[in-house]
Amino acid sequence: MTKITIDLDQFEDEFLKFRLEKLIQAAYEKGVEDGIKRFSYPPVLKNSHLAEILQVKMTTVYKITQNPAFPKMQNIKGRYPRDKVFEWIDRNSK
Repeated sequence: MTKITIDLDQFEDEFLKFRLEKLIQAAYEKGVEDGIKRFSYPPVLKNSHLAEILQVKMTTVYKITQNPAFPKMQNIKGRYPRDKVFEWIDRNSK
């Protein structure tokens, strides 16, 4: 029977390496998931996209888009810049 000996420093190093690998993998998967959610929408969103993203009814979308701080396309009614909308969501989330 073979005995394996490992000192405490080696054990701590291996444990830390294992934990870091798991943490990095989880962060990577979360980043990919967030990227898919955000960039699966076209660069210019419609009201129907906002309803889906915010998970609200159209009446609520109309209320939200009346907010002067909500990002809108300057010359196109009912269209919203995707990246600015996601930034707005981030800024207005607790």
